[in-house]
Amino acid sequence: MPPFEPFTHVQQIALGYCLPACGQMALAQLGITVTQAELAHALGTRAGVGTPFSRVERLARWGVRVQLKRCISVDELTAALAADVAVIAALTTTPGLPGWGNIRTQHTVLVISIGNEQVTYHDPALSYGPVSTLLAEFLLAWSEMDEQAAFLIASS
Repeated sequence: MPPFEPFTHVQQIALGYCLPACGQMALAQLGITVTQAELAHALGTRAGVGTPFSRVERLARWGVRVQLKRCISVDELTAALAADVAVIAALTTTPGLPGWGNIRTQHTVLVISIGNEQVTYHDPALSYGPVSTLLAEFLLAWSEMDEQAAFLIASS
């Protein structure tokens, strides 16, 4: 079964709201509708600053299992996507990622597919999506955040 993706791309409503926006898209993948503002409140997001990635575990309030992982392999990400798990990845932006130029900041994206040479994801800082980048560029940006990802799994 191919990886699923949210019905629409969601842009963050304020600077620093990348994790709430990714949470909104990930929950939508699992059939759960919630506003970005509600998620930002639950995650303790600070506008203009952001949210510690570990707070992604608070998304369990919406009846999903959240597994926060660190130092995992791209094969584990690929396997999760193949199992219809929503995957939010933490990364540091690099010039090789679409839309970022020379801006370097901690960020999150919703990964939707990984191929031999490309990764496709929704970047909530962009007004459009999904976007694709070279796997090598994604791995560099992801390694800057210790290969962290959150897996959101629908409760049975």
